[in-house]
Amino acid sequence: MPPSKHVGNNKKKDQDLKKERRKRSRCEENDSSDGEDGGDICRHTSSPGESSRDGASGNVTTAKTLSPATVVAIVPSASANDPKLPGRVRSLGVSNGVQSPPPPSAVVFAVANALSKGAAAEAAAADKAAAKRARADALLGRLTDKLEATKDPSKRLALQAKMLRILPKCTPPQPMPAATKAAPGGMSATPSGGAPETSGGFVFKLQRTPKSAATLNLSAAAVTAGGPADEARRRLRQQRFSHAAEEGSDAAAADAVLVESGGVGTSAALEKEYLRLTSLPRASDVRPPGVLAAALRLVKAKWLQRADYAAASEQLKSIRQDLTVQHVRDALTVDVYETHGRLALEADDLAEFRRCHGVLRQLYGEGLPGNPAEFEAYGLLYTQATAAARNTLALELGRVPRELLSHPFVRHAMDVCAAARSGNYARFVALYDGAPRMSPYIMDRLLGQMRLWALQSCVAAHKPLPVPLELLAAVTGLETEEEAATLAQEQGAVVDWAARCLDTRASASKTLGPPRPPA
Repeated sequence: MPPSKHVGNNKKKDQDLKKERRKRSRCEENDSSDGEDGGDICRHTSSPGESSRDGASGNVTTAKTLSPATVVAIVPSASANDPKLPGRVRSLGVSNGVQSPPPPSAVVFAVANALSKGAAAEAAAADKAAAKRARADALLGRLTDKLEATKDPSKRLALQAKMLRILPKCTPPQPMPAATKAAPGGMSATPSGGAPETSGGFVFKLQRTPKSAATLNLSAAAVTAGGPADEARRRLRQQRFSHAAEEGSDAAAADAVLVESGGVGTSAALEKEYLRLTSLPRASDVRPPGVLAAALRLVKAKWLQRADYAAASEQLKSIRQDLTVQHVRDALTVDVYETHGRLALEADDLAEFRRCHGVLRQLYGEGLPGNPAEFEAYGLLYTQATAAARNTLALELGRVPRELLSHPFVRHAMDVCAAARSGNYARFVALYDGAPRMSPYIMDRLLGQMRLWALQSCVAAHKPLPVPLELLAAVTGLETEEEAATLAQEQGAVVDWAARCLDTRASASKTLGPPRPPA
């Protein structure tokens, strides 16, 4: 019969058992010899690893057989997962279910050396940082002494900015001890020999400082004794906020006056920069009506000396703002808005004129004295001169009070609008010569179109006869013949300078008017 397959398998099992017995016997012999001589124990692992030889016993120990528990037992300051240990020592574990024996002396020395090097590196880094902080503290102290001895404001600002840059590099202040619980009777418990602590820091009121100086925001809890950095912080705080409490009390008193005295300001400045309000105004920044009347007279006097519309408009806006926040609506308010409207017409600022005109209509409606007929006439002329508002002339005319329709100013404005809408340049030029007050400044916007119509009419009516320049100047409302000739040439007409006349035959073949922009 052929041999069974189980026979070969049994032989292999017997051989494996014999090999296992030999390995166990060898390990037992090594254990007994190590117990007597104090040498190392040989551990057999499934894969070879790093090995070290002990000079005393000569036995070889595999590095993978060392366990973290053994390393911790030898080096008490280490832990099983300490990242400062060598990689091969951290990876040691238990092999074959048996705890590893103590490592050889070479491995112990390597572990101790690695730990000592890490501690030395940390100590060196700490000493280096402490040395840097000490140098920063010394520099801050010198700058503080120099700041006390300097009186020049610009140099003081430069020193303060430099100190603020050095402060983060100095020794940080020690934290304040935690507040203790309140003692019975409403008194808070304090440390022995110490002063009672406050629950919150003192909040400083920030003031406007030059742009070159950085903003320093410190609280009383962060300012403690000990170190030049803290001393510098205290001195900077005293210099910057020395008058904060007094100014704050004055401001509070001024605010109280503004509220309790019916909203009357206390400022005596005749000129003030116009700024849009972003908070409630203070009485110390608002001028009373008496001061505003003097400020208005100053604006008028300066305008007569030098017509600076930007400066005058800013001062008038500031006066209007002070009147508004104090709810002042009287003859002074009407005078301010009328003055601003007239100056805006003279400077060709129709947008500002329209705003003043709208407020004046409200003031006139409240029965305040003024010049309503004058500004109603300006409103009609503005509507006719504005291309986008020509179709609203009827609406604007309906807003004029009935009793003002017969006023000469309003009648003149209505005649100007009729002449402009019908193209009657002769009537328009006649009305332009007799325009009252500020009306010519608005009519100037219509004068160019009316003169073009007059030139076209002269060419069409007198062709082929020439038109004398003297007659052309009278028709277009100009004073000299040279001005009439210049106007005709600018509009594309032909002028005969030798005969001092307008050549209608040559001008009829051309398109008169300003050149059109390219498409």
